Amino acid sequence: MSSVPTGASDAGPLRGAVRVAHGRDDRSPSRAVVEAIADLAGVEPTALADEADIVLYDHVDPDALDSLVGGGPDADVSLSFSVAEYDVRVDRDEVVARPAE
Repeated sequence: MSSVPTGASDAGPLRGAVRVAHGRDDRSPSRAVVEAIADLAGVEPTALADEADIVLYDHVDPDALDSLVGGGPDADVSLSFSVAEYDVRVDRDEVVARPAE
């Protein structure tokens, strides 16, 4: 997993957030969401459902997300939604997830 936690030293709205790029290395937007949330939850992405009781499909349709956001460089879409106790923003090249306030 190649997520980049922004850390407690960051100022502003990204404090405590995790960023994961998508579109490179065959990482889909939905996969990037799973990786970011797993990082925040402290579990491996493959264990998110079992250990953190979080199933992405319970909150958003992964195929629809990938189609909307993963449409290539011309896709200028940004989506925000909540997954369990996390707020998620997905744009054309990265996912930013943070604990909900």
